[in-house]
Amino acid sequence: MLMEDLRRMEQEFQVAIKNREFHVWYQPQLDMRTGKHCGAEALVRWQREDGRWMQPAVFVPLLEHLGLMAVLDEEVLRNVCRDISQTRKQGIDLGPVSVNLSRLQAGRRGIAEKLKKIIDEYHVTRKELLFEITETADGGEHGLPGFVEQLREHGFQIAMDDFGIGNSSLKVLQDIRFDILKLDRYFVKRIGDPKAEIILASTIAMAEDLGLEVVAEGVEKEEQIHFLLDHRCHLAQGYYYSRPLPREQYIRWQQAQDLRGAETVFPERKLPL
Repeated sequence: MLMEDLRRMEQEFQVAIKNREFHVWYQPQLDMRTGKHCGAEALVRWQREDGRWMQPAVFVPLLEHLGLMAVLDEEVLRNVCRDISQTRKQGIDLGPVSVNLSRLQAGRRGIAEKLKKIIDEYHVTRKELLFEITETADGGEHGLPGFVEQLREHGFQIAMDDFGIGNSSLKVLQDIRFDILKLDRYFVKRIGDPKAEIILASTIAMAEDLGLEVVAEGVEKEEQIHFLLDHRCHLAQGYYYSRPLPREQYIRWQQAQDLRGAETVFPERKLPL
């Protein structure tokens, strides 16, 4: 990675923050037993000044390397809070929306209070928003338990994201109190492989014993849904139900799903756009 590329990214990022080039898209989460919508994950998208979109897989690693993910986290949180506040005035409930936080946040002094201040500025309730801590992110381990506990003391639920593909999954579960465990798509897409199924079934059972709610990510096929339901994992997100959507499309999807959710456990792939 060339230093000039990093410097260019840092400059472009600062301009992007100023020009509000970062947008939030929402990927719905559903109860697979009923097809009922039960929330969404907020995912960041970057539309540059020239109209081109930059993929998160490109800019997120660079921002992590530059130590700028905390700034992006705050920008995403402001956008989500703004969306929740605006849609609430229209009589629409977006939540609960889960917002990703980098582990690197844990090393920043007073960050829990700063996040709370952003949320309270928009009068967002604790039922409307929760946080996800990415299990695979490097750094921040030393202060992570205290950081998570501070967020919990402020009334927020905390999800452990990408469970199963990091280097310290079980240790983190031992040391930190989470409310939700999100099964990484890596294992979900391998349903059908006996070894992967043993790992998934054991993980779901362990989470249940620990009192954690389980959400499966990357659900794309009916056989995955059948397996997950058979093993008491009820909540999911993935392309079987919906890709990530811009806010207005997400609202239309949510309204349509609320009308038809009880009709089928397996909604059709076609989405209202």
